[in-house]
Amino acid sequence: MSNKTNTKKSKRLVSAGVFIALYFVVFVVIGMCCMPVPVLYLCMSSLIALFAAPVYMMLLAKAPVHGPIFIAAILPCLFLLLQGNIWIVILTGIVAGILAEVIAGMGKFRNPKLNVLSYVFFSENLLGGFLPIWVMRDYYFADTLERGMSADFCNTLEALTPVWVLLVMIAGTVIFSLIGCVVSKKLFRKHFEKAGMV
Repeated sequence: MSNKTNTKKSKRLVSAGVFIALYFVVFVVIGMCCMPVPVLYLCMSSLIALFAAPVYMMLLAKAPVHGPIFIAAILPCLFLLLQGNIWIVILTGIVAGILAEVIAGMGKFRNPKLNVLSYVFFSENLLGGFLPIWVMRDYYFADTLERGMSADFCNTLEALTPVWVLLVMIAGTVIFSLIGCVVSKKLFRKHFEKAGMV
């Protein structure tokens, strides 16, 4: 029994590592595509929420334990911090990761509705990367310019970000995370179950 238990735990850890890595790849690829264009930059968290939903749901299916969700939530935030991003980014990653863990854990990672709600909160993990646009505005644009972005990028982004845009970004991330979950459900039925992946 102990060998079977250890094998099961090992498989879950390997699966968790794979899907955490896949989520990070989604983050990097979409981030690279969005970063140079101010409008797309503001859509980045919504696009990640859309395309990462199947990865998140597979993470819950293959590694239904506490820990992987939190790691997945803070990993891109740590990366942004190391890239010179403002420290607020790590705070939202931590909060989003904890809330997502708690909500999914309430249903033992098997409750579809709680898993969707968990993903909605999880998807706000990158919000801290954008909050300084509004809460530390002067510092943010000075720092962004200093880190190598063009004056044209900064000026355009500043013009595109009245306060209400922050609310649109938060709501957009929620909406796109829900759409992503609907797509994920269809993918599970058509592909993942047939392949014996769930």
